[in-house]
Amino acid sequence: MFQFSSKDKGLKRQFGFTLLELLVVIGILGVSAGFIYPEIGKWKTKRNIEQDFNTVVSTINYLKIKTKAINGSSRLYCAKVYGTDNPLLSYEISLHRNTGDSFLTLDPEWSSNKIEVSGAKFDGTGVGKNLLTGKVNVECSHGHTLFNAGGNAGKLWSVLGDALEVTINYKVSGVADYVNYNAYKVKVNTATTFVQKYKWDLATGDWRELN
Repeated sequence: MFQFSSKDKGLKRQFGFTLLELLVVIGILGVSAGFIYPEIGKWKTKRNIEQDFNTVVSTINYLKIKTKAINGSSRLYCAKVYGTDNPLLSYEISLHRNTGDSFLTLDPEWSSNKIEVSGAKFDGTGVGKNLLTGKVNVECSHGHTLFNAGGNAGKLWSVLGDALEVTINYKVSGVADYVNYNAYKVKVNTATTFVQKYKWDLATGDWRELN
């Protein structure tokens, strides 16, 4: 019959953590979180910048194609949400082609022939869904841009239809942070609606055109 030695009998098996071990683990997790959480926040901001940049480009391209396809006209709205600094991007598409493809005004028939607002069929309210994340800075050179079936686009309620420029970046205390985050600019040619895309080059301190 097997018997424990006196030495074996003196040993006791222990389970679980001691208070000291638990405090050490909590301390390690706290230090790790101090490094991880800021990086997660930075990653989310970078993702929002890329998302808003792609949204601006894809929306402009969609309006160009759709406007020509229906032989109508469309309006891109880009401004700040009233009373806030949050950016807003929405659009409206009408079957009515603006007289002479001009930018000076919208024909009276324009509103009554709207068929789409910010990606949804027009519901009669005239309220478009905000296409942006609202988490980063997006600024447009003017609030209303008209796209015509003739293939031009420019500032609405102006004679010449100034070209649209959109910048997408992240600001800290009102200043764009080019060091930690990417920044983009989009320009739309008035006569042809050709879209030029730029990215801020930190090395040169200037905009570099993307292919």
